[in-house]
Amino acid sequence: MMKNETNIKKYRRLAPIYDLFFGAILSLGREKAFNFLDFHPGNSVLLVGVGTGEDLKYIPDPCSITGIDISDPMLDKAKRKSAGKRVKLINMNAEKLSFPNNTFDIIVLNLILSVAENPQKVMSEAQRVLKPDGRILVFDKFIHSGAKVSGLRKLINSITSSIGTDINRCFEDTLQGLPVNKIRDESLMFGGMYRAILLENVSDFPNC
Repeated sequence: MMKNETNIKKYRRLAPIYDLFFGAILSLGREKAFNFLDFHPGNSVLLVGVGTGEDLKYIPDPCSITGIDISDPMLDKAKRKSAGKRVKLINMNAEKLSFPNNTFDIIVLNLILSVAENPQKVMSEAQRVLKPDGRILVFDKFIHSGAKVSGLRKLINSITSSIGTDINRCFEDTLQGLPVNKIRDESLMFGGMYRAILLENVSDFPNC
């Protein structure tokens, strides 16, 4: 089981080598996922689990970007990639966002739902701070709804979990009846293990 406190320690060790091992491998999937979005000047964008900032290059400069992560070493790497952009980087738990309701036009959840201790809370918080008619982009690895997890995949997951990611989570379980519509859902990499999913908010919380 993923634990946030353990993840902080894992990503402190991974931060120096993360881009070397994962940046190039996943860059094509990230780029295809971002093609799902239409950005407009002045859009407010929240990158949940910004990590080393690999997503920053896909967001046009006129947008206002906020990136959050629980790992300071990862945020330090992201800071180096934020030059020339309107970026604010904050150490924050994705399961308890300190932003008001209806704050962001676009929220990106790339490679965070497979890492967070409570992915349902992450999704619920993202929907809370999303503006009415705002959109959420998800790029991550998931099992398909109703699929039986093979013994081999369980074995592989015991290894990947040790470095901070769970490959046996089902995306549909994270929605928990949230008022969002799924606009697009496409398999991108590794035989469909990775998916890009675009959601639209269909409700809003009262402003606070």
